[in-house]
Amino acid sequence: MRAPWTRLARVAAVWLVVGAPAWAQTTADVDAAVAVATRSVREVFGGDAEVTLSAPVLSLAGDASQMATAIAEPQSRTAGPVRFVLYAAGELSPRRLGRLTARVDVRATHLRTRDRVPARHAFSPADVVTVREDIGRQPFSPLPTLAAVTGAMARRALLADDVLTAAAIVERALVTSGDEVVTVARVGGLEVRGRAIAAQSGGLGDTVIVVNPDSRRRLRARVVADAEVEVVHGS
Repeated sequence: MRAPWTRLARVAAVWLVVGAPAWAQTTADVDAAVAVATRSVREVFGGDAEVTLSAPVLSLAGDASQMATAIAEPQSRTAGPVRFVLYAAGELSPRRLGRLTARVDVRATHLRTRDRVPARHAFSPADVVTVREDIGRQPFSPLPTLAAVTGAMARRALLADDVLTAAAIVERALVTSGDEVVTVARVGGLEVRGRAIAAQSGGLGDTVIVVNPDSRRRLRARVVADAEVEVVHGS
């Protein structure tokens, strides 16, 4: 008869070859994962967004104390279950630590249609109302501001009280290729303004190429207003 200690040794050897079981999870681990995912959602919808994650289910394969980033899977929407992939920080190639699945609800300041809006309608401030309430089931994408919506066209027909999302509008180009634009370059506390010719069209926040008419140098710049761009440092 084989000695008990021999059988234990064989079990230990198998454990060493196969590897340790799934990382032990605690309530603190779940809370830490929820906090990281909440921060990630708030970065999408704005710092003033009220984010609620409920019914969290954590699958951990590493040290929860190293969690730094939570990335929602593509096509995620609020007001429903969302799966996040959790990563560690401080590495050139972020290391995956596990997954968190939770229902995500968001309450934030956003725009809704005042009345029905036909497709290709150009929005004015009178067409929308600013509210702060639950945004319902929406894609994980920043919600447009009043400045972005004003002058934009409705991509499709909208009903009264519809939430305005980036997918629902076609933003008006604030910079048009071939037009002269004002350039703003900031170095330290200095601000230098000049002129350039836009080589690309773009809406608010887009990065476009502009050309200095004297030196013919091409610069990358961010659209900040009508016919005005901010030169990207190092371009």
